[in-house]
Amino acid sequence: MQNLPLHTQLNIWFIIIATVACFLAAIVGFLCKRRAAALPPVPLFPGSRFPHIFSCFYTAFFILTFAMASVQSAMLPPGVRMDTVDFIVSLVVQIALYMPFLIVYFTLPRRELPSATLGQKLRWVLVSLLVVLCCAPLLELSGFTAWLMESTGCPEHQDVVTILRQGNPLDKALMAFTAIIVAPITEECCFRGFVYNILKRWSTPVLAAILSAFLFSVVHVSLAQTIPLFVFGIVQCIAYEKARSLWLPITLHMTFNAMNVLGIFLFI
Repeated sequence: MQNLPLHTQLNIWFIIIATVACFLAAIVGFLCKRRAAALPPVPLFPGSRFPHIFSCFYTAFFILTFAMASVQSAMLPPGVRMDTVDFIVSLVVQIALYMPFLIVYFTLPRRELPSATLGQKLRWVLVSLLVVLCCAPLLELSGFTAWLMESTGCPEHQDVVTILRQGNPLDKALMAFTAIIVAPITEECCFRGFVYNILKRWSTPVLAAILSAFLFSVVHVSLAQTIPLFVFGIVQCIAYEKARSLWLPITLHMTFNAMNVLGIFLFI
């Protein structure tokens, strides 16, 4: 790891720290038998309860797979990206791993909790987008982003931006589809539906939100975007609690990514 650029080393260490912290929070909470009031378990079939051991297994699986994939991505040499075939294979594998379970998740009966009204959800979407969209510009205006890039040599944007800018039409279409449709669904189910819920069950809501948002931000392997993504993760946890449903954070995530993709296509 000593031969890797500083920003890559920092990315890898952040991923390791976030992964270990999530597991420690859950394990310590379980050993201390501290159980918070998390959202009710999701029924796997009508009339049944979602087995807690299965949700724990899925949470560990999500954390480890995202962490390992992110470390592998961080260690790629600068400028090296997957070709179109590899990207398609990766997308198919991701859909095959997550989508069957998520289809079951979204066809289940409603949870026995009062849901927010449509007006409340729309207001929260507007407030959330305002907070998230202001974060990165404020960091740039403060000079923090420039200082971070100069100190660590990290790129300003994620690889997804490079592909949307310079990729061939097929790569651009696949990346746009992934960013707007696949990523919001899989990431929200993983980080808010499972990681946040399990951590909240065995720790506190605040700690669960911080750790799940930290993990969410670092697995994107973009040091310059870690703070904005962390803020986005916190906002998503609050949105999940406000709506008592994953549909609000998914919609918010889709809207945010679509605005970014459209901005890249039109203005960059």
